[in-house]
Amino acid sequence: MVSIDSANIYDLREYLFNKALESAGTDPFKIAFLVSLNLLPDTSFTFNDSSTTLYQKCAISGLSNDRVQASPEEFARLLGQASTIDGTPRPWVADIWGVLGIKFSVETSGNDETAKKFNQWISGFLPERMKTDRLNSYEMDVARYVSGDECPVFSSACIALYLHYKNIVPIDEHEKKRDYIEQYFDDFRGLYDSDLPPHIIAIFVYVFDEINKEVSFVPPNNWGLNDILKFLENIPAGLKRWTWEDAGRTKGAAPVKWSIENEYHVQNLLYVMLAPAFDGISDEENLESVGQKNPRVDLYLPSAHTIIEVKYRKDNKKSFQALIGEIAEDISLYRSDPKYKDCQLICFLWDHTRSTQEHAKFKEGVLKMDGIQGCVIVCSPSVME
Repeated sequence: MVSIDSANIYDLREYLFNKALESAGTDPFKIAFLVSLNLLPDTSFTFNDSSTTLYQKCAISGLSNDRVQASPEEFARLLGQASTIDGTPRPWVADIWGVLGIKFSVETSGNDETAKKFNQWISGFLPERMKTDRLNSYEMDVARYVSGDECPVFSSACIALYLHYKNIVPIDEHEKKRDYIEQYFDDFRGLYDSDLPPHIIAIFVYVFDEINKEVSFVPPNNWGLNDILKFLENIPAGLKRWTWEDAGRTKGAAPVKWSIENEYHVQNLLYVMLAPAFDGISDEENLESVGQKNPRVDLYLPSAHTIIEVKYRKDNKKSFQALIGEIAEDISLYRSDPKYKDCQLICFLWDHTRSTQEHAKFKEGVLKMDGIQGCVIVCSPSVME
């Protein structure tokens, strides 16, 4: 099981996604549902008409982006069937998600006659189903939409936002949408120990991704390891604006060159970039002495419990082999301090020699060390020749 940091909702998102994926197994409807939520690529879905019931085919038809098309005749056959046989409920009576897929199919068809038959069909079981206490609040919201309520009042922010992002029931009021998002995150953070059905978990992940497309809603000090690594790896994208002038840009001004000549210059650069986002960042923090050694942490992000070990290769006199030896020694010293024994550790190398042919082997060696979770290598801009 994945260990979840309650503060890191990105990790929680991954945990929930894997949970939904595992529950899908080889079930064609569940896989189609995940595809419709953009949680699986469209190529993940294969359809075997011979092994799928009429009801399943019609339900999948509304989720599969036209890859599966139930014919009007097939819809007519399904919608003409009673909800019970000899007092035994048919499968769709207890399956609000399958009925939702059929609703999508009906809406997409734009056929008034099919829509009329659908409403007659659900009237045979859905109202009674909604009167029972067997639907949770999420399923009840779905049932309200399926039943034809043009302006349903949602008790669940997740379902309201799901239908909004699917452009089915748009939320036009900004304040209302903001309130839904706030409620959504209150619910989302409590999902780790929940026993919600997989379809609802999948919808939570879908809504999470859609909100994330609109706005960066998680402060950087709640980033996980992968988020920090991605940020550091993207530093070269900004180096094209590195100041290195052959002549002053203004009249009478001397040319300016931002030199990176030492390890502490790299450390200062990273501090400038990370400090606005990570509260409590510290540099050159002293650890407990180990004999005659007085180790210090280059950069520490308390909110992410992460050390960034900074290295600088100025010229060929400092071999990659020597750098690996230094890193290995530093790690053992960090782990000897109880405060940092279980912290995440990232190695950041600024290579002024631009020896890119050595980087893959260096990174491979660093990541083999027990206790290092990431390695990032950035070269000096070419203007520094």
